[in-house]
Amino acid sequence: SNPAGIGYERDKDLGTNKSVFSVLGPHLGHYYGDVFIVFKREILHHPDANFSLQAATSYASGNCFSWRPWLRSDSTSNDDGVNLFHKTKLHAAITGYEYATALELIAMMSQSLKKKSMNINLDTILKHWLTRDSHTVIEAHLPQLIPLDYIDHIYMSQNIFDSLSTNTRKFIDVTFKGCITKTSHEIELDRFEGPFGPKPDSKIRIEYQDFVIKDIIEKYGQRDIHSISRPIQGTIITIPSSDLTDHYVLPITISQAYKQYKVDYSNVSSDDIPFYIYWQVMNGDMMLTLSNEQINTGKQQPNLRCLISYIAEKPSTKDFHYHENESYLYNGRPFQHEFVTSGAKNAAKSRCFYIGCNTDDFMTFCLEIQRSTGKVILSHAGPNSIYNHEQISSTFSKSDLDLNQLNFIHVSARARTIPIRNVLVTFEKQSDLHPAFDKTFDKDSSSTINTVLPNIKDDTNYNNVPSSNISDSPDKKSSGFLDKVKDTAVQAKDKVKGFFFNDNDSSLTPCPDSIYCLIQYSEEGSTHNSKYSHPCRFSELCRDQECHFTHEPHQVIQCSADRNCKDLCNPIHRAQYRHTGWPDFLIPCRDQQKCRNQLDQHRIKYSHGEPVLDFINRAGIQTPSSSIHSNQSLQQQDNDHHQKIPCKWGSKCRDILDSKHCSKYSHSNIVQQQNDNRIVCKWGNQCHDQSSAHRLKYSHP
Repeated sequence: SNPAGIGYERDKDLGTNKSVFSVLGPHLGHYYGDVFIVFKREILHHPDANFSLQAATSYASGNCFSWRPWLRSDSTSNDDGVNLFHKTKLHAAITGYEYATALELIAMMSQSLKKKSMNINLDTILKHWLTRDSHTVIEAHLPQLIPLDYIDHIYMSQNIFDSLSTNTRKFIDVTFKGCITKTSHEIELDRFEGPFGPKPDSKIRIEYQDFVIKDIIEKYGQRDIHSISRPIQGTIITIPSSDLTDHYVLPITISQAYKQYKVDYSNVSSDDIPFYIYWQVMNGDMMLTLSNEQINTGKQQPNLRCLISYIAEKPSTKDFHYHENESYLYNGRPFQHEFVTSGAKNAAKSRCFYIGCNTDDFMTFCLEIQRSTGKVILSHAGPNSIYNHEQISSTFSKSDLDLNQLNFIHVSARARTIPIRNVLVTFEKQSDLHPAFDKTFDKDSSSTINTVLPNIKDDTNYNNVPSSNISDSPDKKSSGFLDKVKDTAVQAKDKVKGFFFNDNDSSLTPCPDSIYCLIQYSEEGSTHNSKYSHPCRFSELCRDQECHFTHEPHQVIQCSADRNCKDLCNPIHRAQYRHTGWPDFLIPCRDQQKCRNQLDQHRIKYSHGEPVLDFINRAGIQTPSSSIHSNQSLQQQDNDHHQKIPCKWGSKCRDILDSKHCSKYSHSNIVQQQNDNRIVCKWGNQCHDQSSAHRLKYSHP
């Protein structure tokens, strides 16, 4: 039979036909080919990865019972063998897998070599493996699709490399530069199979295999896992963007983690002790959901109860104004994200969750569940916890959410692909993830401050520094050096603010040009802005609330394409839909309709006289800025109507958004028309065209 077992029908019964096969340790399956690929150990922590102490097919053939007689079963049913395989396979994301693997290996070596268990060590195991066929050693089953950056090293002979196409050789040299070894062995290219056993029937292949195995053992046998500050552990997964609709369940439940914890701590007196979930994520914009049932989007789940932790996308460092979206805790369904961010009152939220953090690397978070009191706390862990003390906290009654019923852990991504690693469920705080620091440090430098500060030319815009709702209570805050500097800075800010703006926002008159005002960004802006207010481009989401800006709610829905939207250069679309990280209103270009810059980089930031507020009024979007501008716009349109040539198409004109067309032709008053006067779109509410031009012309009942 074929020793490689490719296409073996029992793989379907075992479910291993959906996996990439590999071996933990020296791979002597020469009949699989002559290219060795070494993966990084992180791939074992993927939820779809697992391993068995021998080949999975040994459970179907019954060989596992002779290799591990303690598995002996009286049943000879194929289904029993399949069930036994799934019960005994191991996962690197589960705490204690190393201990279970070591016990099995010691028992197997003792059985095979007739040695006492105390005389079995790693060298003994490796030497024995070098004499065994690959089907008798640890077989790993990896995910179907593995990113190339999980490959740590590749071995192949030079003549195999030369036999590849030119493009393939170029790709390998570029992609795996520095992590590929090409040997001088002249491997026979016309021989692909060989007999069972650890040795091929070709001398050159034996030499090649021995060289590779020796190099692997020397290279990877010297690695000391304790030299890593915090080694990889728990679950590792990279999840694709799904707008929070796909929820990936992790391989361990909270109840399973608790059972394992009680093995080592059997004297635990209560089952409702707190537990902690730690995880690391890059960039944010992801959701971690705890539920009493595994989430299944394909069926109704009336009894589903969830605790949702949403980590917002990290704020942009390129924007002049600091802006951070809401991170939150919420008791509800994971599909209610838009509802929560648009103003759900029973959600605990924060827009100060990233202030002071290093967001350019993996960020560590901690979700603390106090089951006895119903309190849940979401906070930073690791180094960022030193600089950001923000805690998003909420307390749930058992009638609202019974924390003891939560068991399954899911992760989901919104608008981008998110790498997640080191997902752990623990029942004790991990001290190394909560670094201690002196919160009471006090260096009395008041005399130095008073001497230096008056001589400093303060050109800092303190309005760009968002306020943070730190979890520390006021009576616990230190009066150290940094606090004194902060207090002095706040006083200076208030004085400057009062000097220019009289510290009275309500005294400002709304600018008649509203969002179209060109003066507010000009050299005369400071004088103009001291008298007139303007709608903030970020509306109520702004974290930089300057005096001459108003921050009224802009009640619009999130764009379905969000950051991937192709209509970001359309000011009307921007005002009609929310886009993460982008303002609702654009800066008016000083050249307006005469502007010749058609580049997206310019158009995505500046508006050019488009009737944004007119459209807002017509669409029924309520904002103070639109109502203020409404009467002025109507009057201006009436005047223009008598000076321009009436367009024969009226409000149904296809070029109604074309500024050049509108400068010559007038149209019936589109602001005063009701939505039901638009043409009824034949697709109705099933229409997929979300462009502003289409929605302005067609209604969708």
